[in-house]
Amino acid sequence: MYKIFQRIDRIRASGYATLKLSSDSPHYHLNGKRLPVKEVGTPDYKCRVTVLVEGVAIDFCISEIL
Repeated sequence: MYKIFQRIDRIRASGYATLKLSSDSPHYHLNGKRLPVKEVGTPDYKCRVTVLVEGVAIDFCISEIL
């Protein structure tokens, strides 16, 4: 849980998140890209992180973020 808090704090401080997606994800073409963060949910194991992709907000789980 401590690593999740560190990851969320880093995302909030920088305002950006780098995606770490599996090859079966529909957004795999964004894998490894650094994108601006619009919103971060409540810190938890399945924390929601909303990133902006070309002006469109897309939700990802904290486990899909580096």
